[in-house]
Amino acid sequence: MKTKIAFGLLMGLLLLPTMLFADIVYKGKRVQEWPEEARPTFNGSGARPSFVLARTAATQTQSHYAAPKGKIYSLTLLVDFSDKAAPVTKSEIEDWLNKEGFNRNGCNGSVRDYYLDVSNGQLDLTNEVFGWYRAKHPKSWYESLPGYTGSDSLMKEVFAYFDAMVDYSRYDNDKDGTTEAINIVYAGAGEVRERGLWPHAGWSNEKRDGVRLTHHQMTDMPGTFGLYVFVHESGHMIFGWPDLYWYGDYCTMGNRPNDINPVAINDFYRADQGWIPFVDVTSEDVSLETTKPGEVCYRYKNPARPNQEGLVWSYVRNTGRNKVLRGSGLLMQHYDFSIEGNTASNKLGLRIVRANHTEPSLSGDKDQWPNPGSTADAFFKSGTYPEFSDETYPAITWYSGTKTGLKITDIGTPGETLTFCIGGECSLSSSSAPVVSSSSSAPKPESSSSAVEMKREKIAFEVTLPIDDNYAYVTLDLKGDDVAKILGIKKSEIADKVKFYGVEPDGTLNSRTTGEGTGHWFDKDGKIVAWDPNGTSIVYSNADLTTMTTRIGHMPNKVKAGDSFTVRQAVVYENKQVTFEITVTIQQKTTRISNIRSSKRGKPGNMIFNALGKPVGKRTESGEMPDLPKGIYVEMVK
Repeated sequence: MKTKIAFGLLMGLLLLPTMLFADIVYKGKRVQEWPEEARPTFNGSGARPSFVLARTAATQTQSHYAAPKGKIYSLTLLVDFSDKAAPVTKSEIEDWLNKEGFNRNGCNGSVRDYYLDVSNGQLDLTNEVFGWYRAKHPKSWYESLPGYTGSDSLMKEVFAYFDAMVDYSRYDNDKDGTTEAINIVYAGAGEVRERGLWPHAGWSNEKRDGVRLTHHQMTDMPGTFGLYVFVHESGHMIFGWPDLYWYGDYCTMGNRPNDINPVAINDFYRADQGWIPFVDVTSEDVSLETTKPGEVCYRYKNPARPNQEGLVWSYVRNTGRNKVLRGSGLLMQHYDFSIEGNTASNKLGLRIVRANHTEPSLSGDKDQWPNPGSTADAFFKSGTYPEFSDETYPAITWYSGTKTGLKITDIGTPGETLTFCIGGECSLSSSSAPVVSSSSSAPKPESSSSAVEMKREKIAFEVTLPIDDNYAYVTLDLKGDDVAKILGIKKSEIADKVKFYGVEPDGTLNSRTTGEGTGHWFDKDGKIVAWDPNGTSIVYSNADLTTMTTRIGHMPNKVKAGDSFTVRQAVVYENKQVTFEITVTIQQKTTRISNIRSSKRGKPGNMIFNALGKPVGKRTESGEMPDLPKGIYVEMVK
């Protein structure tokens, strides 16, 4: 169907509050979710763990979706046309994608700012921009081709043109032979859905610089800046998140409620990434909870299908990235990984459990884009919908039809924090039942006549860090065999049996994680703080209890040569505590290497790191560089 541009633009403006604006395209066909063989991966398809705060031991689980962490380099290629010239400069594009506090056309920060916000500083998506390139044909030519053949043609043309000036292997961040993030931004607006250059995440069989350019995304640039399309397509391309039809405004992968301040990624996906912790709950738990907005995600697994289906909930407040939402309170979701995405209204891979009982998936709603996209009555809160149980919500069952067994009562009034009761009997048993709060500090263990004496051991480490602007880390062995011996358990049991804490300077155990997964950020005095590039956070230690190692790094632009910091973390099992005391010293000097040929000679033994801070070799006894592919490296000068 032919559409006049003026009418198309008008309809785009009218539908903007609820209509999605982009697709996933695989082998020329629009799909709702990447098929299994094309799903994005990072270090082995979800091998990176998400952190869990459990009722007993702190454990780690694998992420369902690709879960990159730290500095991720993304490539953006700009293309314009003879009938649609570039409406903005390359420098303006760089600001839009990377500049802190970017506010052109009312944008709430840059694309980089968005992902730093929703990831709690754990994903630093940095775009390197090339262009503009003038395409071989007018824009109208590509737009007139059937299906997505026009975008495929432009994609191949753009990849070939920039091959001479771009090292595509630089954007294979995990070195698995495939790139994670390549973006094509074209001049002008998208015109007709499922045709021509309509914005989408795509797939290719291109191979350049020794890597496969499998996943890419295409975003339009009409001349005004918005964030939604780019961050939404990045969600498809990098993480593999599906389009959330029949879902609403509660996640950027759902509706398109706001272009310049896109709603945050939902807390279930955030916890799956390890950006916030999961708190696992069972039907036996009784506890009074206090939580902050977006702090943790509570998870209740279907006992019959614990690895596939469950209910999750978190405190969502309509401020900041979620300002567009029309209410605040506990937002509950029902997930089932055995269902491929949200392809039918009566069976969704992820759906909102609305507090007002209005379920599009139960009523056969044909509107993929709920309008309004959010309502105050979707949230559980005091005064309107203060509890959830099988009795009050008989229609909410597992997909097999069986009851869930979950009971949440006494849900409070949304404010800086929100309280609620798991198990329904907190007023009767709060004096004896465990109360878990991810934001509270565990008290310093003390012995008394009525308590078991805590036995403590300390293991001291010293580590040297290079000065780096990309959160580069050094991996430290935490001596798992020694720890297991002290605790009286097997090394393989540590991750499942111990509780993990940060240790404050006064010895207090802090149960809140502020770093990546099982990790913490520390200030100059070793106090546990939140990640904040403009605050006091300086050094991080992100432990992996499955391998008994930790990654130590520092905040860019916060340290100088010779600085020294001491940080502490601990594991606790029964009445035994092992404290890791890590002294971090900043090394004297590093040198950036952008041209290997001109840096062939140097001081023998100097260590060489790649752009992600991973060691890749050292200079030979004669001072020669190791054999490395073209790229950006850092040399640690002795």
